[in-house]
Amino acid sequence: MESRKAVSKFLLFPLHLAGVFALLALAPFADFAPNALAAGGENLGHVSRIQGAAFAQRGQALERLNLNSPVKREDILKTAANSRLELTLLDETKLTLGADTEFALERYDLGRQQGAGAVLLKLTKGAFRVATGELTALRGGPFEVGTPLGTIGIRGTEYWGGYLGTDEINVLLISGKGVYIKNDGGVTEIVKPLEGVTLNSATAPPPAPTLWGPEKKARAFRTVEFD
Repeated sequence: MESRKAVSKFLLFPLHLAGVFALLALAPFADFAPNALAAGGENLGHVSRIQGAAFAQRGQALERLNLNSPVKREDILKTAANSRLELTLLDETKLTLGADTEFALERYDLGRQQGAGAVLLKLTKGAFRVATGELTALRGGPFEVGTPLGTIGIRGTEYWGGYLGTDEINVLLISGKGVYIKNDGGVTEIVKPLEGVTLNSATAPPPAPTLWGPEKKARAFRTVEFD
């Protein structure tokens, strides 16, 4: 009986040793495992056009984006100097980011699950342009882009938003039903195409929209144009 146990231990020893070596090999990466799992959000769309370099920060990892790369919930998108990035999202919304832009995909719920849908994106710096897709999929939920100075809400439209080389947030309605801009000071709406708003503070009421001149419109559009 004892001899059988001895033989069994002898035969199983290589497998046990292999397991020990495997654990030792993985040990240096143990700290990164939770972040890798947390970074695996659901796919929200893909890169449909790219110029220069763009990246998606996922947890502690920074992954370079290429044409047709998927973008995921909770991605923080970053573009380099002289770069452009266009995304096509699940509802055919087109999102274009300009150079030196940081933009987060915090939430993109199209209401496929129980309850109303909602979209929440976040601009930290740079400029973007968005043309919304099938907003009916939101089931009445808001489609909003947060910025350091206020939140931009979309009512089915195409608009531009971002910085123009200053600390001000600018919003220009290009076409569609309109957008609203709200912050701690109040809310204003833009309903006429080619009118815009400039925010200087997160607490002062957003001003009434005004018609932008050709030079300011051209400056805005250049930030998101591809060569």
